[in-house]
Amino acid sequence: MKKITVGIAGTAKNTGKTTTTIALLNHFYELGTPVGLTSIGYDGETVDNVTGLPKPRLFVRPGLMVATAEKCLPAGSAGVRVLDRLEIGTPLGRIACGRVEREGLLVVAGPNQARHVRTTIDYFYRQGVELVILDGALNRMVPMVEADGLILATGAAFNRDITQVALHARYFSVICNRPRVVPLPEGIPDDRQTVVWSPGGDVLAFTSGSLFRAEHLEPLRETASQAAGFYCPGVIAPDCLKQLLKMPFPPGTTFIFADPVKLIISGTPASAVHFIEAVLARGGAVGYRRSLPLVAVTINPFYPSYRYETGDYRPAYVDGEKLFREVSALAGVPVFDVVARGGEGLASLLRELASPEKTPLEGCSLN
Repeated sequence: MKKITVGIAGTAKNTGKTTTTIALLNHFYELGTPVGLTSIGYDGETVDNVTGLPKPRLFVRPGLMVATAEKCLPAGSAGVRVLDRLEIGTPLGRIACGRVEREGLLVVAGPNQARHVRTTIDYFYRQGVELVILDGALNRMVPMVEADGLILATGAAFNRDITQVALHARYFSVICNRPRVVPLPEGIPDDRQTVVWSPGGDVLAFTSGSLFRAEHLEPLRETASQAAGFYCPGVIAPDCLKQLLKMPFPPGTTFIFADPVKLIISGTPASAVHFIEAVLARGGAVGYRRSLPLVAVTINPFYPSYRYETGDYRPAYVDGEKLFREVSALAGVPVFDVVARGGEGLASLLRELASPEKTPLEGCSLN
């Protein structure tokens, strides 16, 4: 098994992200696979602070490598032998790296910047870890680009309309898996500016690196009709994606972005999918400098239902089989219900993707 890092992001609270993480930890513990665990930001609440319903806790077993803020260690019951403290600060103290020696509950608050996530992953690898799990969420997803692949945890807590849950999973699949990694032409600067270039590779115009308003694209308009390519290194807002489609770029233009996360965090995924599919329909191409393939989706039929008569929440569920069928039909990647069926299927997929002959991108191709 080659070393890989997998990020797990929930589309909302109570969509099963922690349950998915626990299922994988338990499975790989039984196999004896060296695993490292950290979180992008804070996780580990015992009770949902909105609904008051119990949340799954991260129950960890001996041998697991963990990276969490120093002040989180005494908050759990697991015994962790600290091996190193990284030069990474958080509001809860420096990131402490250690090995679990006594099973128990663990509170995880890891690094929240991409370069610090990379430092933590590299530390795990030097300690012999084969699989790193990054626990995250959509609202703190930017550092997830350091992962080799993404697992999306979704379900009824995100939207009780099963069709909408399935469509949202499809959007993620298209954004993460349809474009491929594309190198910039030689001589095109890879810096903090958005640029367009000619068929000969000359820079025609440039503007700001992140594009939040349509007027940010105005410096590119005059030369758009002569362009062969476009590169944006930062975040691009949905309005700017719409404006790009209205500008006079030739049908075969290549549009390159830094990574899928830059499209995901900028607005509704539907806008990014519309852009990608419109460019491809015109004979153009969309690519990334760096990939984050979606390798699987996990589903959870649970949602917290508010009771007006008592002013609290109760557990409720949509049809789990229907949820599984509809998401499977649209997601374009394997779908798992780890609550109903356990984590073996998802873990088997990760073992396959970590085989020396494959990469996560090969395992989740939409083409």
